Amino acid sequence: MALFFALLGTAVGSFLNVCIDRLPNGRSIVSPPSKCDACGRRLKAVDLIPVVSYLLRRGRCRYCKTPIPRRCFWVELGTGVLFGLIWLRFSSSTYAGFVACCSAILIVILVIDLEHRKIFNRVVYPAIGFALISALIFPEPTLGERLLGGLLGSGLLFLLAIVNPTGMGMGDVKLMGFIGLVVGFPHVILALFLSFVLGGLISGALLMAGRIGRRDPIAFAPFLALGALTTLFYGEQIIRWWSR
Repeated sequence: MALFFALLGTAVGSFLNVCIDRLPNGRSIVSPPSKCDACGRRLKAVDLIPVVSYLLRRGRCRYCKTPIPRRCFWVELGTGVLFGLIWLRFSSSTYAGFVACCSAILIVILVIDLEHRKIFNRVVYPAIGFALISALIFPEPTLGERLLGGLLGSGLLFLLAIVNPTGMGMGDVKLMGFIGLVVGFPHVILALFLSFVLGGLISGALLMAGRIGRRDPIAFAPFLALGALTTLFYGEQIIRWWSR
């Protein structure tokens, strides 16, 4: 079942690539069918097999041989691996589906932020709506804990955005609101703490390796997503360990 869930994840990852390509430009994620951006040829089913098609074609379009962005491969593979881990962590519980949906949303947001340095309202607002609707399905955390988590998380980043508008954008504030609604209070504090710790460690490593400069802008959404995912997977255990 874990393997099946992982294969399902690669298929979801293929759809997430469509979202990542089209949502920043305001295009529909339903139509038209997928096609090569270089030659315009409509892609057939054999061209859209997640991960496998990319490897068999060596990362190139079957028709015009134009290179396909590596991001397409990594999103499909990464989503597959993540879905497999979700099944192993939460087994057959309905919560696994909830975490999978949250993970898919976070993947879209973090990749778009990496590529465009922006978190679009057309992505984050539906995500917030999903988080609110999920409160009707999953009693834990409670609606009050979710609302408190969303207000606290977005409120703290809003203060940082006012103090340092060049270092923190309003997109990050809205994303943290979504994360707070998903994990609730007090887990939102853990998610925010992990985001800053991971952001500092990874940014420091990239700076030491010469991959970025001191004044280079850094997308913060990936770190918020990592903090959120860690909290969704092990938040209860981490808080229990910390409170001993």
